Amino acid sequence: MSHPTLPSVLPSAPALQDAETTPEQLAKAVGRVTTPAETPIFICAFDDCYRLFPNRDRLMVHRKRDHGTEEPGDVITWNE
Repeated sequence: MSHPTLPSVLPSAPALQDAETTPEQLAKAVGRVTTPAETPIFICAFDDCYRLFPNRDRLMVHRKRDHGTEEPGDVITWNE
């Protein structure tokens, strides 16, 4: 079974200038860059499920309950 993959370099596209966002709106932005340590993500790729979980233990509980298996493979994560 294969799961989605992204190329290491995404194709380029022309950039569009944002003519609506003000400097004040940018200063109030709540988004920021994170790291695997700050934002763990574990994705169940079993049978094309792709549900997200905050840790491997929660993913395995889901897998046993919803997929009827304890198979540890087919997990997409940036934490390991």
